Amino acid sequence: MALAKEIMGCSLMERSSFVSSSSKVFLNCTSTSYNTFHNKKQQQNFPLRKVSKLPVVAAISEDLIKAVPNSVPAGQKEKAVTFKVRAAVTVRNKNKEDFKQTLVKHLDAFTDKIGRNVVLELISTEEDPKTKAPKKSNEAVLKDWSKKANVKAERVHYTAEFIVDSDFGVPGAITVTNKHQKEFFLESITIEGFACGPVHFPCNSWVQSKKDHSGKRIFFTNQPYLRSETPKGLVALRDKELRNLRGNGKGVRKLGERIYDYQVYNDLGNPDRGVEFARPTLGGEKIPYPRRCRTGRLPTETDIQAESRVEKPLPMYVPRDEQFEESKWNTFSAGRLRAVLHNLLPQLKASISAHNRDLNSFSDIDGLYKEGLLLKLGLQEEIVNNLPLPRMVNKIQESSEGLLKYETPKVVSKDKFAWLRDDEFARQVLAGVNPVNIERLT
Repeated sequence: MALAKEIMGCSLMERSSFVSSSSKVFLNCTSTSYNTFHNKKQQQNFPLRKVSKLPVVAAISEDLIKAVPNSVPAGQKEKAVTFKVRAAVTVRNKNKEDFKQTLVKHLDAFTDKIGRNVVLELISTEEDPKTKAPKKSNEAVLKDWSKKANVKAERVHYTAEFIVDSDFGVPGAITVTNKHQKEFFLESITIEGFACGPVHFPCNSWVQSKKDHSGKRIFFTNQPYLRSETPKGLVALRDKELRNLRGNGKGVRKLGERIYDYQVYNDLGNPDRGVEFARPTLGGEKIPYPRRCRTGRLPTETDIQAESRVEKPLPMYVPRDEQFEESKWNTFSAGRLRAVLHNLLPQLKASISAHNRDLNSFSDIDGLYKEGLLLKLGLQEEIVNNLPLPRMVNKIQESSEGLLKYETPKVVSKDKFAWLRDDEFARQVLAGVNPVNIERLT
């Protein structure tokens, strides 16, 4: 009876789908081994005790383990984990806006709620191994633009959130798309949430509207690279940005563009008004320098080599980021007004005063920076007595007191007699200013 159980067990194992060929060889339970065993049993009495110790259960357990499916199917990668990073964006407002600019600003605040907003996108320094393109995040929108439209502060801070994969790497660039009607000055962007720490993007540039200049503005981090060491994810973007700045040398330049294309000075004269108004070209083969920014204006009617001029009040093309800011323009305007007053007052003095008030000592020169030009020349009483509107003149003097004073030179601001010493004398000689040429004070 025991022999029948052993034979039946071996037959069941042979037909079982759970037992592999390797297990059958290990157990010696194939059909060939069974026939040999049956023939030997007929010749001699084989002890059943030794056969009953075959490890049948162990073989079945081994195949059951192999049949358990894996948690991740073969040939499939584990899905990348995503996380959020935060962007802090600083935008600088204009100090003064006219009615048209204010109206467009409120219109942008309204359209920002319906999807016409400012969109950001992060770009990694690494390439995607499949597409060979730089890795990108999802597009993020600046938050609360419409709510902060009426903020009067000089700088306004906005936020945005990106969703990136865990294998995104380190961000090396960011793109900005302005879907508003009005340009804005982007000062800086800071990304927080990466393992490498905060990533800074110093922008300091005007971002034009998409309707005026299609395409995305590209800004890079403050990490400098040699061209041979530039990460693969940034090489194509660097080349694209360089082409955008150089231009193609065709077409008429628009005021909002930032193309640094150069041309010779062939617009100094206006030959259409006559031969006496023609001027030679500077910056050519004979006179290599200087050069100017190319504007692409039409040539004049009389000379095809000369470019037509831009007369006031039309503005001259200058790359947008090179135009005067409001603070610089105010300083320039104040300096221009001060120069006009400083040239006008000596003529006024010569026509009104009969006394000679030349500068006779160094203290008279110091007084120009302390007391003001009008008071130092001693014209207050004479102007009051000779002009028909003395009260108005006094008010003008009081309101323009800062404009009537010369700015103190830096050499004299720290040390009054610094210009007399040998070291300052040597510095001026090396700097190109020859102090030996100073002959007199007036």
